Amino acid sequence: MTIHLPKDVESSILAAVQSGRFASVDAAMTEAASLLLQQLKQAEASQPATDGATQENKPVWEEILELTADVPPEEWDKLPSDLAEQHDHYLYGTPRRPSS
Repeated sequence: MTIHLPKDVESSILAAVQSGRFASVDAAMTEAASLLLQQLKQAEASQPATDGATQENKPVWEEILELTADVPPEEWDKLPSDLAEQHDHYLYGTPRRPSS
């Protein structure tokens, strides 16, 4: 297999081999390929299934209700009564807008 790399990447790999970090260019490329395959497996495992039989298509409000179902009422009571109207103030610290 022939691999064509950008010059800067090739130079960095050769420098790592010459420094003794890897026994050879083949060893460096084997480790790089192994890491790539590991990342691909992790990404594949973390992605939700796209098969319609295994994934429900719920409206977003149902997802939100499920995510917040365990929040006790006293925690909801701690939220400011003007949170929706003044969200920029609470999120970003901007001055409050005049109440309408």
